[in-house]
Amino acid sequence: MSNPAKYSLPMRLMHWAMAALILGLIAVGWYMEGLDRSVEAKFAVFYPLHKSFGALVLLLVLMRVVMKAFTAKPAMPSYVNGIMRKLSVASHHLLYMLMLAIPLSGYLMSNAGGRAVEMFGITLPVLVEKNKALGSLMHDIHVTAPYVLLALIAVHIGAAIKHHWFDDSERSYLRRMA
Repeated sequence: MSNPAKYSLPMRLMHWAMAALILGLIAVGWYMEGLDRSVEAKFAVFYPLHKSFGALVLLLVLMRVVMKAFTAKPAMPSYVNGIMRKLSVASHHLLYMLMLAIPLSGYLMSNAGGRAVEMFGITLPVLVEKNKALGSLMHDIHVTAPYVLLALIAVHIGAAIKHHWFDDSERSYLRRMA
């Protein structure tokens, strides 16, 4: 594979669509955590949408992993070297792990709580049987991991801005994903 100047259009579209979906899901998740549990109408709207879009993110991240394996990507700029290169690779691996872990933990939390997961009206397979301990563990992961993801997203954005404005004399760094 050659090293193009920017990521392929499908990879760029996937990046930005997933960014919007994930940030939206985190915001809706936080909103749902604060809902009065006695107001059933709110749950009837928000939980199915949250589960549907969460399942969509899980599908998209799996597709993205496959696409990434078979799509040429730009070479890392020469000014990203040594420890910065290792940190960049590690942070991207962690981003992918969290993008998988958060929706998967939500899916498993629902199943372990005895609830099905539907994706826009389609019932998805049950991955685990009802299990209170597993449900509790998945809940803890599902509500804690987004904070780690948001911190990592902030680092990701900060690094991209730093490289674009301070390291890259041609100001081409952000164009790789634009």
